[in-house]
Amino acid sequence: MSKKLLFKPKKAYLDTVNIESIKLKNPLKNQLLILDLNGTLVSRVRSNKSMYVRPYSQQFLDYVFENFNVMLWSSAQPHSVHNMSRLFGKHKEKLSVIWDRTSFGLTKSDYNRKVLTIKDLDIVWKYFDGKYNATNTILLDDSPKKSQLQPYNCVHPSEFEHGSKAFLSSGESELLHVLDYLKVLQFQSNVSNYIREHPYDTLSNDTTHNIFESEFYLFADDYDKTGLIVDLQQRQQGDSSKDGASVLITNMANMKLQ
Repeated sequence: MSKKLLFKPKKAYLDTVNIESIKLKNPLKNQLLILDLNGTLVSRVRSNKSMYVRPYSQQFLDYVFENFNVMLWSSAQPHSVHNMSRLFGKHKEKLSVIWDRTSFGLTKSDYNRKVLTIKDLDIVWKYFDGKYNATNTILLDDSPKKSQLQPYNCVHPSEFEHGSKAFLSSGESELLHVLDYLKVLQFQSNVSNYIREHPYDTLSNDTTHNIFESEFYLFADDYDKTGLIVDLQQRQQGDSSKDGASVLITNMANMKLQ
C-alpha cells in the first residue's frame, strides 16, 4: 500500500488551479521552468564521484534555455549540485538562480540525513516578488512526493537510472517527450489548470527514438571538460550467452546511486 501524502495544497492555490486555461495564439517566453538534477537530468554513480546524463539532454537544454526562464532546485548538497551542474555547460550562466539542500529550511539533523524534502513553490514565487505564480510556473522533477503542495505545476518524467534493466534493454527518449509537453504548455494561460486536466503521461511515450547514449562526467576531471559520450547498451560479441548479458546488467545496476 502506498503512503498517503503528508501535505495538502492551500485553498488559494486550488482557486488558481480552477481558473480555466485559455489556449494562446502565440507561445509564451516568460514562463518559469524549475529543473531538478539527480533522477531527472542525471544519474549519479553510487560512489558519488561521477554521473551519467540523460539521453537527449543537450537538445532539451538548448530549447528550454531559449524559451523559458530557467532555475535549478535540487535537494542535493551544494558540492554535489556544483558537480552535477557541469551538464549545463554554456547554459549554466543563464540559470536565474541555483538552489540546493540549503534552500529547504531543514534542521541540522535533517540536513545530514535522508528525509523527504518538499519543493514549496510559494518560496520561489516570493523570491521572484510575485513575477511568477501557479499560472506560469513548471517544476520538472521525477518525484511526485516533492511537489505535494503544488501538485498541478509539476511534470514528472520517469526516474533516470543509467544502470536499470529497463534502460539497458530498451534505452529511452524521455526528454524528447517532456519537451513536446512543454511546448504545449507554452500556449497555456494557466499551466496548473492544464496540467491538472491533461497530466504528463510517461507511459504513453513513443519509443521510436530511444537511444542508449549518455554523457559521462568524472567529477575529478576539469570542471569545464566536455563529457564523454558512451553507449550503455549491452553488446554481445559472437554467440555471447544470455547469462553474460545478465551479468552486465547486474554490474551496471550495482553502479546506481543508492
